Amino acid sequence: MKKLFLLFLIGSGILTGCSKILDQNPQSSLNATTAFTTPDAINAGILGIYSAMQSSAYYGTDYTLLTDLEADNLDHTGSYPTYQEVKNRLISPDNTNTTGIWNQIYNGINRANNVISSSQKITDKSFDKNAALAEAQFLRAFMYFDLMRFFGGTPSGYYSPTGQGIPLVLTPTYTAADAAAKPRVSAQAVFSQILNDLNFAIANLPASADLGRATQFAAIATKARIELYLNQFDSAAILASQVITQYSGATVNGGLCPSYAAIYSQKNQLPESIFELQFSTTNQNGLYFYYFGRDEVASSASLGNAHEPGDNRLPVNYYQGTDASGNSVNATLKYVLADGTNNIMLIRLSEMYLIHAEGVLNGSGADIITAQNDLNTVRNRAGLANTTAATVQDLETAILNENRVEFPHEAHRWFDLRRTGLAASTFNMADSTKVLWPIPQYEVLTSGNVITQNPGY
Repeated sequence: MKKLFLLFLIGSGILTGCSKILDQNPQSSLNATTAFTTPDAINAGILGIYSAMQSSAYYGTDYTLLTDLEADNLDHTGSYPTYQEVKNRLISPDNTNTTGIWNQIYNGINRANNVISSSQKITDKSFDKNAALAEAQFLRAFMYFDLMRFFGGTPSGYYSPTGQGIPLVLTPTYTAADAAAKPRVSAQAVFSQILNDLNFAIANLPASADLGRATQFAAIATKARIELYLNQFDSAAILASQVITQYSGATVNGGLCPSYAAIYSQKNQLPESIFELQFSTTNQNGLYFYYFGRDEVASSASLGNAHEPGDNRLPVNYYQGTDASGNSVNATLKYVLADGTNNIMLIRLSEMYLIHAEGVLNGSGADIITAQNDLNTVRNRAGLANTTAATVQDLETAILNENRVEFPHEAHRWFDLRRTGLAASTFNMADSTKVLWPIPQYEVLTSGNVITQNPGY
């Protein structure tokens, strides 16, 4: 983290209408100490956080792909040795893709910190300060959680307070002194900050917003997911229920989009889509190219076999067809736009049903009937009959598999195995410490070991 991250905005395609910024002389970056002095500038800064999330080193390509590649949903069919390391679960500390993810997320966090700091100084009475702070804090929490999912926790999951944490940076980086290396803190400290940010966001975000922008229910849904990762099952179920109650009456499918395929082909299918990262011809992702262009990854036969007969998600998740050159590929129909404009799902309503099912099953009282009903809501939309699982153990297995076939190619599978402590055993990993990614070697070396490496590397 010794790099000096100023808030890069030029070229991000997010400054339309912000004339007070655009009228300045051309430059490659804006000084955050002077740029964010108006409500319009703060809004541009918030959009810059979303732009950071669209990066090819983040959800625009690598974060989305490597999550399933490290698990069993994707095969590596290309030539990138750094991708092969991830597939082999033998990642070197100098892997450029995992290092890029670390750097890009901290870049986004610094953008959020700039917005949070600058918003406090604006005295314009028309400025909704709490709303701006809430959106930036929600995005900061989301990004810190994404870092923890790969680099933090323990081989058994994320719930141990003594698990591996990461550097916690909550102030902007304006100078070289600000960029001085900060030591890692405990997992408990990181999650405590994440939850504090989310609690503020829940209290101050609007119930609805422009497409792709954070809402109160996106924050509630994110907190439900995190509480599940922390094995706080009762809390996870309560939060998921709040979201379900808000949206369940929208359709006969409990609020779910009637067509699984339409979620991806038509974009922003409400209320199924709770938080969806928007892409366009000026903000493209690389997923079509990686699936259909360079054929770097392919949907695995294991993923195809995980679907039951009659599951209408199969042809979407495990597409067997041809690429742009007419070569046979195993891919997905979630990212079929050659111009890279497919959106990326970050949170969907179906996840809330499965979180609620897992929560009531493992919470203070094992509610098998409710867990079955939640699971059946998701299964029925997929054209499947009700589950036959009737015990806690069988339902846990059924919910885990449902997560696999409901969310492939959406950055879920590896984390589901990690949070349940199954990653090492599922893949017969001789060294379970390797389920955590290594801290980038550059960070360790340039910090003078202020930032320590994860065990096993």
